[in-house]
Amino acid sequence: MESNAFIIQLLEEKGGEIQGRVQLQKLVYFCKAMGVDVNANYKLYIYGPYSQQVANALQDCVADNILTESDGVIGKGVNYDIFLNDIVKSENKLSDISKKIVKDILGLCNQMTTKQLEITATTFFIDRQQKVLFGDDDKEAVIRKVSNAKGKRFNHNEIETSYQTVMEEFFPLEQKYAISG
Repeated sequence: MESNAFIIQLLEEKGGEIQGRVQLQKLVYFCKAMGVDVNANYKLYIYGPYSQQVANALQDCVADNILTESDGVIGKGVNYDIFLNDIVKSENKLSDISKKIVKDILGLCNQMTTKQLEITATTFFIDRQQKVLFGDDDKEAVIRKVSNAKGKRFNHNEIETSYQTVMEEFFPLEQKYAISG
């Protein structure tokens, strides 16, 4: 699914507003990580997992008056409803399983501040990387790498808390969709 189509549908599910670019990046990241087929490749960057495709899609949607960006809030633009209707009629609409993933991700992430989303997404990214690339499930290695990446912006307790959140909330969600997807 194209990034712009997914962003529009995510915004619709979110109630019409997303609190800034960092939140948008993390919501799309978590949805993709759980199995939503969205055209977005992520790498670790300043504020955690970052996708240039998502950034470009947002810019394009703002330029086309599909979305607005004002005071850090991403909202509906003049052409939003037209674009959303076109998506619903195309193959770019969310599948039933993708809708469930989005709902679950929003349920977990809506309670988090942007800063909490940043550290949790970073921890999840590094934990998955440890498991996939190195076959390593070592908590201390993950904590050390997150601390190396984020230690200037987050203290040890915040990093530990993010690891617990990943293990207790995001990892079970990943397992849920790995089995059903």
